Amino acid sequence: MFFSKEREKEVINWLEAHSYRLAEPIDCASQDFSFLKSVIQDKRIVWLGENGHFIREHTMLKEKIISFLHKEMGFNVLAFESGLAEAYGANELKEASTPEAFMKNSIYSLWATEDTEPLFHLLKRQDFRLAGIDINPSSIPDTFLRFVAKLQPFVTEEQLQAFEFIERGAYEWYYKIGQYTAARKKVPNDVLQLFKHFKEQAITKANDLIKSIQFHLLNEREQAKETCLHVMQRSLANRLYFLNHLTEDHRTYKKVREQRLCENVEWLCNELYPNEKIIIWAHNMHIFKNFRSFFSKFEPMGSKISKTLQNDSYYMGLFMYEGETITDTGQAYKLSKPPKKSLEDYLSKVNSPTTFVDFSQLQKQRENEWIFKKTVFLDSGTMQTLITPREQMDGALFVQKVSPPPFKKEGEK
Repeated sequence: MFFSKEREKEVINWLEAHSYRLAEPIDCASQDFSFLKSVIQDKRIVWLGENGHFIREHTMLKEKIISFLHKEMGFNVLAFESGLAEAYGANELKEASTPEAFMKNSIYSLWATEDTEPLFHLLKRQDFRLAGIDINPSSIPDTFLRFVAKLQPFVTEEQLQAFEFIERGAYEWYYKIGQYTAARKKVPNDVLQLFKHFKEQAITKANDLIKSIQFHLLNEREQAKETCLHVMQRSLANRLYFLNHLTEDHRTYKKVREQRLCENVEWLCNELYPNEKIIIWAHNMHIFKNFRSFFSKFEPMGSKISKTLQNDSYYMGLFMYEGETITDTGQAYKLSKPPKKSLEDYLSKVNSPTTFVDFSQLQKQRENEWIFKKTVFLDSGTMQTLITPREQMDGALFVQKVSPPPFKKEGEK
């Protein structure tokens, strides 16, 4: 579609008039997001994306948005794209933890940065809960084991040892198998045989534990213990799902993981916290609604979720224009220059370091029709991906320039 200079100016003028312009992410305050009251309104679930991991400015903005949503709009559960067992266990142990330990013992290390730590100061409040939605191990096995150990003598020593066998083994094999799958290499047969032996033992122990938990649930009347039992049961079911699919090829595992992410979100919203307002922190490609890849048939959890929860959700994608960051393996890279008429190209024309545009209440017109049509964006700042912004998101938060996060060195305070 060719734009004349005059037409391009109309599009830019429309964006200028219909966007919220904010300061640099480092200078934003949580109260700068007060406009979200009228944007999100009475939605129960807010999905906060990010266009790649290790984006410092995205983390800064999300921390401030979450603070606003919790303090001003009553959102009391934050669910990370991290292990369900580890996040719940860390939350139950948070009173005796420092904010830094709370963070490092719960979520994936890629988010355990200086910029995320203020969020864990906030999560230390008793009225704010951390949750996880993933099947993959995310921190250390001791987190969930310490939580289970606190339930003794309700949990027997033999049962605790079974939990330990499953958790430590899941972590060990996640990294062993991961060395091959990350490099797209075939796992050697001798390694697969050792894993198969562990898996058979783990499945037997997990099924025995689940039967015991189900028996206790029939007789338990104390709400707090009943909740713990449900979490242990769900965590074991997640570990079984994880172990049964760990040796799948990359594309298949990606799909089955997405299915379980969706099911875990449904469980959190409908069973564990049915009366709470919930924030979900995950990559854009996990949260998009009404999306299915034409080539890989990949469908994210945000699209798989029930229509009831979709209708009760606000989906916010985060994007960026230029700068540098790092890959999941720690390699530095520069963002590619977004093509003309891409989502990033349009939003970069707004004269602001940080811009938010609400799509949810838009009516299609000549000046904003790109929001209603197939439009390119750069996934992780490099890979051209087609979306229809109005269909995949309810709003977009855009940063002009990004950088990698600072990580504390070991022993540094």
